[in-house]
Amino acid sequence: MTLMRLTLNTVYLFEDEESGSTRMGLYVRVLDNAGNQVAEFRWNRRNGEVEDNFQYPLDGNQEYPSVLVFDIGGEPGGIGRLHVKAYTDNDERWPDEGHHENFLGEADVVFDTREPSQLGQVLLGPTTTDNGNSGYVVTGLLETVPPRGFRHVRLVFKDVVVFDDENSDFTHMGLYVRAFAPAQGDAEAIDQELLRWNNSGDRVFDEALFPLAGGLPSPVTTLAVGGPTRIWVEAYTHDDESWPSGGAYENFLGRAMITIDPNEPDTLGRHALGPTQTDQTHNGFLLTMSSELLPPDAAPNLEITGVEVTQATQHFTPPAGGPQHALAAGKATLVRVYLDSGIDPREGGTVAGVVGTLTLNGGSFTVRSLNPITARPIAQVDREQLAHTLNFLVPADRVTAGTAKIQVQAEVAGTLSNPMEITADFRATRPVTIWMVRVSTPTVPAIGAARYRTVSDALPRRYPIADTGGIVYYTVPGLTEIHTTRNLTDEGGQEDFLDDLEDIQEDHGNDDQLLYAMLDQAAPMNIGGLARYVDHVAFGRDSESTFAHEVGHLLGLLHAPCGGPEHTDEDFTPPDGRTGEVGVEPLTGIIHPADAGDLMSYCGGDDRWMSGYHWLRLLNTLSVRGEQADERADAAPPERPAHGTVPAALTTTSRPFPGQYVRVRGRVTRTGAVRWQPCLRTFRKPSPPRTGPGPVHTVSVEDASGQVLADAPTVVVFDRREQQETAFSARLPYTARAHRVVLRRDGTELGALLVPPGPPQFVLNTPLSAPEIDTEGVLHLRWQRLDVGEPEPRPAYTYFVRFTNADGTFAPRPGVNLSGTSFDLDLRTMPGHERCVAQVIATNGYHTSYVQTPPFALPAQPPEVLLGAVDGPLLNAQGSSPQHGPITGADVTWVVDGRAASTGTSFDVRSTGSGTHTIAVRVTDRDGLDTTAPLGRYDGTSGERLPVQVEQ
Repeated sequence: MTLMRLTLNTVYLFEDEESGSTRMGLYVRVLDNAGNQVAEFRWNRRNGEVEDNFQYPLDGNQEYPSVLVFDIGGEPGGIGRLHVKAYTDNDERWPDEGHHENFLGEADVVFDTREPSQLGQVLLGPTTTDNGNSGYVVTGLLETVPPRGFRHVRLVFKDVVVFDDENSDFTHMGLYVRAFAPAQGDAEAIDQELLRWNNSGDRVFDEALFPLAGGLPSPVTTLAVGGPTRIWVEAYTHDDESWPSGGAYENFLGRAMITIDPNEPDTLGRHALGPTQTDQTHNGFLLTMSSELLPPDAAPNLEITGVEVTQATQHFTPPAGGPQHALAAGKATLVRVYLDSGIDPREGGTVAGVVGTLTLNGGSFTVRSLNPITARPIAQVDREQLAHTLNFLVPADRVTAGTAKIQVQAEVAGTLSNPMEITADFRATRPVTIWMVRVSTPTVPAIGAARYRTVSDALPRRYPIADTGGIVYYTVPGLTEIHTTRNLTDEGGQEDFLDDLEDIQEDHGNDDQLLYAMLDQAAPMNIGGLARYVDHVAFGRDSESTFAHEVGHLLGLLHAPCGGPEHTDEDFTPPDGRTGEVGVEPLTGIIHPADAGDLMSYCGGDDRWMSGYHWLRLLNTLSVRGEQADERADAAPPERPAHGTVPAALTTTSRPFPGQYVRVRGRVTRTGAVRWQPCLRTFRKPSPPRTGPGPVHTVSVEDASGQVLADAPTVVVFDRREQQETAFSARLPYTARAHRVVLRRDGTELGALLVPPGPPQFVLNTPLSAPEIDTEGVLHLRWQRLDVGEPEPRPAYTYFVRFTNADGTFAPRPGVNLSGTSFDLDLRTMPGHERCVAQVIATNGYHTSYVQTPPFALPAQPPEVLLGAVDGPLLNAQGSSPQHGPITGADVTWVVDGRAASTGTSFDVRSTGSGTHTIAVRVTDRDGLDTTAPLGRYDGTSGERLPVQVEQ
């Protein structure tokens, strides 16, 4: 595409082939190389007569302007042709090919837009008339036009010089200036009157200069110009009309036209339009004016149109804003300020170097924006571009529970925006408590503890929990790493593994404590992870999004409907299961697009993100209010729950296990077939009932007469469309009168478990005395089943090994779902206590019995340091005592250069000051036992860990 401009200036008439004056029709056409017309000009001297040997200006009119702008086509240019014809006739106003007396001839000029030598001044003619005489010649200027581009142009109309008003005395004059342009260069089409002038109603006279200061509406005007724009002026006189015009005049003083283009500096500056030619062929008038480009608005009118306070995701649509999400206390918070530059987008619209200030709660905290930004028109602001907003980071320690007032203001080059104040609701949240379990398989070793924490420590990026202390880790003594031979590519094997995990957690967890078993990515599995909602156990690969997904299930979230999962939340919004909102990570600045799959969906992998819908669900689940928040902020993590008092004496012959409840679990297919797993008496109370979409399932315990002794709802969930069988479980009060355990769907019985008439009977064979127990080695447990008096067929027994103490404060289950009658327990991994016992627990499907070793004392185990991020500048660590559980708060000490420098689960290396520092972390349990982990050498300025020095 090559844009061209032809300015037609004059026609000199040599011979009109008439004895006197006549009328003339002149026709100029622009043709492309294929002969197609791309522009046209016509002229007949405003229906006036012409004479031989006269030069006339080709002033044109509004319909046929004398400046033609056209595209000749071709890449990058093309060949075109200018063609002119003219005719005369005494009576026709527009003599043409079909109506004329004389043909004045025609002429052509061929040009190539790619050859500058063929552009510039154009001469069409002289032509030859039909009588063989020289007819006329047309002059013009042919130029290329630069690409269109928007700017504001200021026009100043200064003076008009009247040469001849065609009156013998004073007369009234009306002068009119108009502008014409097509829509171009982001500017709208122009067709408007710029100025009209009549010397304030006074008369004018020949050969005089008149200022245009009294012109209406103003002699100064600004046009939004996107390309070539025609400025056109004409004037009339009349003795009796105060505003002579084309509709009421005695004399026409002529017209003139120029072209201005913001992309061509040569077309701007000072201009003289004229001298014009009157209808009597005299010089009429000359108008002086100037045109200048206005710079893009250098004084932007910054306006804050909205403020978004976000910790992961937010409902917000600038510029009108929207409801702000409630947020979590103790969490780094990004405040994004949406600005309108106040500059017309057609002039670039942007202004660089915009900064700002955020003030929290009337001045308790003030911070400058993270980086200068380039402000732009609000319509051009892309929420998925962090650089499009003015951003402020409020550190986690400044985000306290309660309502906060946030005021922001932007500035650039001394110009301030409007201030804007909003309120934000920050809620105290309880930590997510996680039992750390690392899993090995026959082919893949377990991941390390550091890798576990690397994955799990990323949870606050997505969750409404505190950045520091938002997760409290528990470890199961002796079971921080477990080995499984279950087939994790099979539905049954996966559910069996969840059974194993739930058995490990049975005497530890409660509704607020979640067990997640993490496997290496290379472990043979056909799923990313799996959670059992009601039992608070899950397993999965060492993936951040998988971990967050399965923990979300354990906290009560259903699936988002994206990617085809079943068991979806019917109320989820947006209905396509995407997040629907732009997510952002305050500390990293990573943006997550609005079309990312929700964290609880099957869309995407690690790029799944927390939606606003699930953010609020979790925030409501984890929030603590009022005094609870204050207490939780100061208190140590909760104690492990008591598991009932166990007698200290040796129990060699089985007796009923004293748990008040019975755990019921099994499998059910989509068609309703039921497989029962062994029920087990337990101290653990039932969890609050949960419901899910679909049919209502219940588990009940009945006596021999069919009377329901206890019942509870159970959630039956099929997560995947290909899944044919799933687990169900419930906890009910234990009753010795039980005869059947029944699963029903919408009241219809699906299957029943017949309860054996009595508890299991077995005896402990070894150890039978304290000297048989090597408290510094392995305890060899052996037992024997007694079948005396049991009716045929005899039920199968399932055994568990439970380690506990007489105080009942901890009870790991190192042996679960055993079918044999022996187990070797490594006491070196067990928590110490002055009165320890090992129990063997047996269930015959419903009733539960146990035997127990004589009490023995074990030395207390030192605490373990659970390291999080240690590369700097922010370090994270927690402790875990085998005897007492998590170690946090003041019991975690950061040691810098051999001296205690700070306490707490996190430490900023930059607080140490310049220089190189050696840092370690020490955890101390309530008995005074401690463990110190050296972390290495750090740069106190950057906070980064330094490479290990290698001795030469």
